[in-house]
Amino acid sequence: MALRRYDGEAGGSRPEDRNGSAPARLNDLHPGEGAHDGPGHPGAGRAGPERTSRTTAGRWVFPAAVAVFTALCLSLVAWNSRMPAARGPDAPADTFSAARAAAHVREIATAPRPSGSTAHAQAREYIVRTLTALGLDTRVHTGAAASHRPDLSPIGADSRYADLRLRNVVARVPGTAGTRPVALVTHYDSTEAGPGANDAGVPVSVLLETARALREGPPPRNDVLFVFTDAEESGLLGAQALVAEPGTLPPDTVILNFEARGSRGPSLMFETGPDAGWLVRALTESAPDARADSLLDAAYRYMPNLTDFTVFQEAGHQGMNLAYLDGYTHYHGAGDTPERVDPATVQHQGEQALGLARALASADLNSTPAGDSAYFRVGGWFVSYPLGAALPAALATAGLGLALLLRLRARGALTVGAVLRGFAVALGQLLLAAGAAFGLAPLVAARHPEFAHYYDIGAHGPPLVGFLSLTLAVGCALALIARRWAGARAQVAGAVLLWIVLSVLSSVTLPGGSHVFVWPTLGLLSAAAVLTSRAGATAGGRVLAAALGTVPAALLVFPLVPLLTNALGLGLVAVPMAVAALLAALLPGVLPVLPRLLPVTAAVVATAVLAAAALLPPEPGNPVRADLLYLWDADRRTGHWISGVPADDWSGDFLPADAERGSVADLWPGWRVPVRRGPAEAFPLPGPRVTTKVLGDTADGGRRVRVTAASRRGADQLVVLVSGTAVRGWSLTGVPGLHADDPAGDAPWELWIRHVPEGGAELELELGAGPATVRVIDRTQGLPGPAADGPDGTRPPALGVASLGEASLAATTRTLE
Repeated sequence: MALRRYDGEAGGSRPEDRNGSAPARLNDLHPGEGAHDGPGHPGAGRAGPERTSRTTAGRWVFPAAVAVFTALCLSLVAWNSRMPAARGPDAPADTFSAARAAAHVREIATAPRPSGSTAHAQAREYIVRTLTALGLDTRVHTGAAASHRPDLSPIGADSRYADLRLRNVVARVPGTAGTRPVALVTHYDSTEAGPGANDAGVPVSVLLETARALREGPPPRNDVLFVFTDAEESGLLGAQALVAEPGTLPPDTVILNFEARGSRGPSLMFETGPDAGWLVRALTESAPDARADSLLDAAYRYMPNLTDFTVFQEAGHQGMNLAYLDGYTHYHGAGDTPERVDPATVQHQGEQALGLARALASADLNSTPAGDSAYFRVGGWFVSYPLGAALPAALATAGLGLALLLRLRARGALTVGAVLRGFAVALGQLLLAAGAAFGLAPLVAARHPEFAHYYDIGAHGPPLVGFLSLTLAVGCALALIARRWAGARAQVAGAVLLWIVLSVLSSVTLPGGSHVFVWPTLGLLSAAAVLTSRAGATAGGRVLAAALGTVPAALLVFPLVPLLTNALGLGLVAVPMAVAALLAALLPGVLPVLPRLLPVTAAVVATAVLAAAALLPPEPGNPVRADLLYLWDADRRTGHWISGVPADDWSGDFLPADAERGSVADLWPGWRVPVRRGPAEAFPLPGPRVTTKVLGDTADGGRRVRVTAASRRGADQLVVLVSGTAVRGWSLTGVPGLHADDPAGDAPWELWIRHVPEGGAELELELGAGPATVRVIDRTQGLPGPAADGPDGTRPPALGVASLGEASLAATTRTLE
């Protein structure tokens, strides 16, 4: 086939861009050479068959070396991404065995175990029995707690949570000369939607097997606690109760929290507490196969996700948070069963738990060094340096880039205008690739009902390959189209400028993740410096440049693409595609010629792969979580069906498939998430019993009010909403609301209460001036009538039956006036 040269002269680019051949149009520009070879310039008059042959061969040294280094780096990444082999039941007694741990999962995850359920109590009894049999001092600590956690609200409301009967399990391995306690923590409750084999059946089993293996060795120096918290899924309340009682968990305890947000994949250390640099070193030394990257920690701080570790971190505890996140479509659903547990994942998390427990149990923790670090894994090695070095490293990289630009500008090889045009092309490639991926992802996942719940599909590997091909097609096509405006050298320089800008921005806003941009950028600039030096004229120099430009990007950026896809799902595949586009923008600096058919070929591959992925049937044996709510308005005597996802074969019998999303604030004030709703058959439910009493006035015209609420139908969960005025303070049956409350606005004040006593809950409120309305909702699991017979494998939604009762304080207020 005919290949057209991809250089500044092809297509009539601006004079400042016509600077010779690729790679990067810097490859053939050596000291002493001008922007053009011709009469009076080095190289003029030396063309001939022999020199042309040598020059052509030399141009391919650099791309060939890039290909070799890329293949070697990807092989190294794949080799070091292997999961450990799961150990069987006959593994040595002092080692962690996934098979022994999996036996605990099968005992715990037999049914959904929301806090207060029968299955929840059975799981607690099993944990206590197992730990006691190991000879550990095991106790069940009871208490109550309240928290303000709007990020956990399933309806997007400004929600508070309270539980009046919490049960945390704490077991202790005594130390011989304790310096500080070390606590391994997880929660043992699950959501109402599934049996929770992974979340958090696996972490529970990991802790039980770790406790057994730890007992096989010598007594630890420090106390080691195994903590199983209650009600994590309903407001992190068990952890809140623990930090409220420092006698149970001393304030200097080092916390190692274990979680699951999927059903497979490596266990990642994704969050640290304050001054955790020394803990990261302990992890990497005690668990050589640990996966940790400060990018995860830095990014997680911007996400609305919470775990028990959030509570411990707020209380000042040092520690780390570990979880696995691949296989997200089984999370919090009916498919989270013991059969979905990956033994290799259990082994990986277990080896980290046991390694950390032994290392910290034997360490002197009296005085640990302060400071945080940036850390990441390169191949099989860990790199760590003080977090404060992130910005200086980025600025030094930017300074090197400026020096290189000034040198090339002085030679007439580049101009500022050309670089800026190249920057615009690179940014356009990123935006177009990300936008195309974002728009096509829902179409590719259209046949997969789980996408509506998780914004992901069970097997997103094939679509990921298709989107990578699409990114390549978009990047190459735009590069070819823009070649008249910005030549190859300008495009590569502009792409490197984009990397520099991202390096500096990330070092300011996301210092823990800036290494993803800083070190690859430093490698690219070093490669360019070599290529534009005398060494760049030699084969060895070009190989060196290929290594400098390829290895940092391949080892740091390539693994980021599947990691981001697993973390964010197919619905946000635009993010990893933006990262891939940053790499694709550098292609003109690698290939001496860019074939016109490359974007066409990549587009054909992308179309074929994405079309095939779109036609793939849903994953067999993966039931989608039922999403249906029956709400009975006891005041208006009306019933309503509500669902948060598109219709399926089951919910379509109750809600029309064409029901549009809208608000339900008229039924449940403060509900912000749009849902589909429709009329429902009347299944009259008695509304909650609500009484109010004004206890007195405050100096600024407000009131102290007592609200007593109870369910007439035996529900032990209530939701209380107050609208019309600000709630300045509150307490619930002796449990103080310690969290700051917002003044009244469009969103009502909302409190979810679990384990309501049979006689009801007593809530004392300090209200601002003006009338207020209290609305009480009682909740039970399950659905009434024909909806109770759901399809096999489905579970009732997180919000079961709800009935409403209302009492107004306005009349009482007017009387007091």
